[in-house]
Amino acid sequence: MPDSLAKHIEVISINDSKEEDQEPVVPHERQVVDDVIAIWREDPSTESASISKLHGIVKQRHPNWSVSEKRIKTLLKKFGLSNNANQQFNYAGEISSASDPNLQLPEKVKVIMTTKRGKGLYAKSNIAKGTLIWEEKPFFFIPPLANLKLIKSGKACTYCGKLLTSARSSSGVSMLRGLDCTGCPELWCSMSCKKMNGTLHASLKHLSKGRKSALNPEAFLDLEEYCIKEQWNALFAITLMFADIVEDKSGEKLKYVKSMARVSQATRYKALESSAGSFDSLTGGALFVKEQQENLWKEGFSKFSKVFPKATSDGTVDYNEYLTLLGSYNINNLDSCVFRIQSHLNHTCNPNVDVETSPNSRYEGIKVFAAKDIKAGEELSTTYVNPNHTVLQRQRELRANWGFTCSCNKCKEDLKAQHRRQSSTASGGSEKKADIRKMLNETREELDGESIELEIPNDHSGERRKSVRFDEKVTVSS
Repeated sequence: MPDSLAKHIEVISINDSKEEDQEPVVPHERQVVDDVIAIWREDPSTESASISKLHGIVKQRHPNWSVSEKRIKTLLKKFGLSNNANQQFNYAGEISSASDPNLQLPEKVKVIMTTKRGKGLYAKSNIAKGTLIWEEKPFFFIPPLANLKLIKSGKACTYCGKLLTSARSSSGVSMLRGLDCTGCPELWCSMSCKKMNGTLHASLKHLSKGRKSALNPEAFLDLEEYCIKEQWNALFAITLMFADIVEDKSGEKLKYVKSMARVSQATRYKALESSAGSFDSLTGGALFVKEQQENLWKEGFSKFSKVFPKATSDGTVDYNEYLTLLGSYNINNLDSCVFRIQSHLNHTCNPNVDVETSPNSRYEGIKVFAAKDIKAGEELSTTYVNPNHTVLQRQRELRANWGFTCSCNKCKEDLKAQHRRQSSTASGGSEKKADIRKMLNETREELDGESIELEIPNDHSGERRKSVRFDEKVTVSS
């Protein structure tokens, strides 16, 4: 390059291409844990790798890091990421549930309480594969938080969140159909949605004149904006659920909430924290430190209590019950909604029912089919995670999100297969090289002693190729 031109050219390094400082550094414990998690995500086969092998990969990625095998082992144990189940925090024993006396069950299904698995659904008679066992609409319907701004501007249904076309959302058409709200800019997409939501909508979003209300609309609108800002779906959901309970004069919805599987969000957080916050949703989001998380909960409770001044002043809902509502919603919801019967289904990685959501509308609910032949007395089971994930990933997700370590037959078989691969990898390297040498000697003899030059390939420890891995949390899968 001519000197005259070189003077006018500046070489810069973009952020993601900057090389690490070659000076030795002692990485922060979070850096080490995050790097191990990144290694597992990039290549699932490394989840079962030894500490020695993980240490080698980490050093290969970060040659300047001063980190020992012992420190990696200690950190994985500290953050609940070791493969030793005895060192991992579970909270299944802290989840409580009760019978729901008014629950109307499908013809071939009954509820049984057991000591090991708690409350579950069981077949009263044989059910053939492909049978539609039941259909169900949400008991608590929660519109998508992502559509809340569109709802507030009249561009999506105020109940189900369905996007409205420009023609349907124009005031003239909606007034003729009776689908517009007379007290605010929001609209419904159908008379069915308006019928389901009209009373609660008015109580939550319209100021009441001349009468006392158990709900504070101004505080609710403030909470909505807060949930949008913080992207906090659970707070938005439990506020709608509790408003529904307050408006339900029959008391039916309160009885269900008291009977559902219940656990404090503070308890769930211990499992998330012990897993370095890494397997909650697998979206790479950072986990708040404990103090920040508690401040967020307290700020949320402050806004929640203002929506329900009567319930909080008379002690119906205190801070601990608020945390329990958050935790209970998080372990029971399906696609943000709560289903009264479906929430009784327990988990296995090889389920015998298939839960299908409607492709057209979330409000249409779910259909539950038999995924295989089910015998009378057999428990109906779904899967809370993607069964195609590795066994270690499935167990981490289950422990962090639902508080238990799965010991189903699929997990047992997958763990056995994993141990066999580890044993084969550990003992196979020298045998492979011996086999190659034997082959070369035999070939040399066939060539009457003439030499040949072949390199013995390096041992790659029998690792599998990198596999495509889901990043989204899969709640239901057949």
